[in-house]
Amino acid sequence: MMERRMECGAVIMNGCIYVTGGYSYSKGTYLQSIEKYDPDLNKWEIVGNLPSAMRSHGCVCVYNV
Repeated sequence: MMERRMECGAVIMNGCIYVTGGYSYSKGTYLQSIEKYDPDLNKWEIVGNLPSAMRSHGCVCVYNV
């Protein structure tokens, strides 16, 4: 990951892992960033931010089937 974190949310969409928020132990702060891991490229990137920093939350992916 770009930013080491714990207590974050995570979801898999379109074959990629998205990790949201969490707590940075090294910085001592809650995180607002959203990171994406693309296994085809073996690469992490920051793709956005949550409305506010948060930890201990969940993520859900809903597809229209």
